[in-house]
Order: sequence, then C-alpha cells, then structure tokens
Amino acid sequence: MARFLSSTRFLVAVPVLGLALAAGVFFVFGGINLIITIVDAVAGLLEGHPPETSGGEIPFVIEIIEHVHTFLIGTVLYITAVGLYQLFISDVEFHGWLKIDSTEDLEMNLIGVTVVVLAVNFLSVVYTRDPSILLEYGVGIALPIAALALFVGLRTWSSRVGRSKSDSAE
Repeated sequence: MARFLSSTRFLVAVPVLGLALAAGVFFVFGGINLIITIVDAVAGLLEGHPPETSGGEIPFVIEIIEHVHTFLIGTVLYITAVGLYQLFISDVEFHGWLKIDSTEDLEMNLIGVTVVVLAVNFLSVVYTRDPSILLEYGVGIALPIAALALFVGLRTWSSRVGRSKSDSAE
C-alpha cells in the first residue's frame, strides 16, 4: 500500500504540465502582443501621434500595464507548477525565493505575486474606468490584500509561538 501511495505522487505531473503550458501561453502571447504594441506605438510616433494615444483607444501606458498583468498571471501559474513539482515529484535547483520546500513556501510566493497582480489590475482601472466606481473597486481589491496580510501575519505569529514553546520545553 505504501508503494502505491508513493507512486501516486506522480499524478501531480498532470496539473504541473497543464500549469507550465498555460504559463508558457501567457508568456509567449503576452510577449508577442507587447512587441506588437510597441511597434504600433513607434509607427504612430513616426506618423506624428504621441505615444499616449498610439492610434488606439487605450492609452499606451495602460496597454503596457495590461501586458505586465499578463506576465504576472503567467508567473503565478509558473510558480505553482514549479512548486507542485518540487513538493511532490523531485527537487529542482533554483536559487533563492523559488526554492520551495513546503506548502507554506508555495503559499507565500503565490500570495506575494497575487498581491502584485491585484495592484497592477487596480492601476489599470485607475486610468480606464469611471472615477465614481474607483472607491468600490479599490475596496474590493484592498479587502483581499488585507485578508492575505492578516493570514500571513497570523501564520508567522503562530509558527513563532510554536517554536518558542518547543524551545522552552527542551
């Protein structure tokens, strides 16, 4: 039974492959679209249009921010794929923050990138949406960020308390 359960960890290869492919799609198509946006902006500049409009409906800076958003989503998918692989299948040699040894490491990496994705999303809304809904949208983004911060803080606090109790018991 133990051997069977040990081998079922390779089932995680299915979501790892799917997440890695999805991340690749976000990176490749996001990169291609970013290059097209920059080429269009340069062509518009040569025609006498300032980069703020670049001949499109969305301001140039917002288009760039939306591409950053696409890359960040790809990054979340990639971190999840790599983390699941490291946790269940085999170690991968990564330096620093992408070395994942526990589900807590994976959660912390994902929370960090998720907060950045939400912030970039809010920034694009600041430039493109009606100002009357900005407060509602901002609160809608701030609440999950605050909840994630509280989660991280409580988890850190509880692990410190647990370590100090185990240290004092020895």
